[in-house]
Amino acid sequence: EGDCDSDAECQPGLVCQERTGDEPVPGCIGDALPGEDYCRPDVPVTPAPTPPVTPPPTLPPTSLQVVFSGSGEPPSPLLECQGDCDNDAQCDGDLVCFQRSENESVPGCTGSTTSGTDFCAVRATANTAWLKGDNGIPAENFPLGLCEGDCDSDSNCQSGLVCQQRTGDEPIPGCIGVAATGEDYCRPAEPTTPPTPQPTSSVTPPVTPNPTPPTSSSTLQVVFIGSGDPPSPLLECQGDCDNDAQCDGDLVCFQRSENESVPGCTGSTTSGTDFCAVRA
Repeated sequence: EGDCDSDAECQPGLVCQERTGDEPVPGCIGDALPGEDYCRPDVPVTPAPTPPVTPPPTLPPTSLQVVFSGSGEPPSPLLECQGDCDNDAQCDGDLVCFQRSENESVPGCTGSTTSGTDFCAVRATANTAWLKGDNGIPAENFPLGLCEGDCDSDSNCQSGLVCQQRTGDEPIPGCIGVAATGEDYCRPAEPTTPPTPQPTSSVTPPVTPNPTPPTSSSTLQVVFIGSGDPPSPLLECQGDCDNDAQCDGDLVCFQRSENESVPGCTGSTTSGTDFCAVRA
């Protein structure tokens, strides 16, 4: 019988069964009202069995694993392929922090994880292509060293290095390993070839040849990427320009929103890139 609120409302030998739903009432038959409490025989109630705990799957050592997130220092140094790291000091031993801006592959590691998460990994050699930061962050990694990216200009690189601008998978002179597509890396500056001295004659004075002006090509070439001005005026069919002042001589900057043909130039390149050309 119900509805009871405590054992005191039941006859001797009975207890009040507290219910929140359609729990069965031991010793009683029929349809009990949901949530109502009933007096029943005082019998031991067997607790529901505890379901077994399934341990999380064990990942192979080289799978990317996020074992720490947030600010501050991780409780212990991060192992190979573990993240999220902010600097090399948070990695175990000689591991270094591989900085990612998107979903770049981490050398020596497999799997995928959140875009932009950074992981500790093995850098095989000092000239292995390696991402150490982006847009000057983290500040302690700039200027970048040999074969390190992502740089935006030569000023992001250490002395004696230059920033190699890339739009795809162009090789990086002096560097090995798999570089991230489209990322820019610091590499050794190309040595300057000294001019060949002209022969002298006791009769004919030496003739200094006029400097050969830079030649242009009719094939579209992307020789500069980024903000600011290129190191030298862009020649015919060269880009990426932002205005006429960045073009050589009387050339003008042909602005493109998609893959429009550039007058006087051939070939194809990235949609929306602007090129210097002759305006007849």
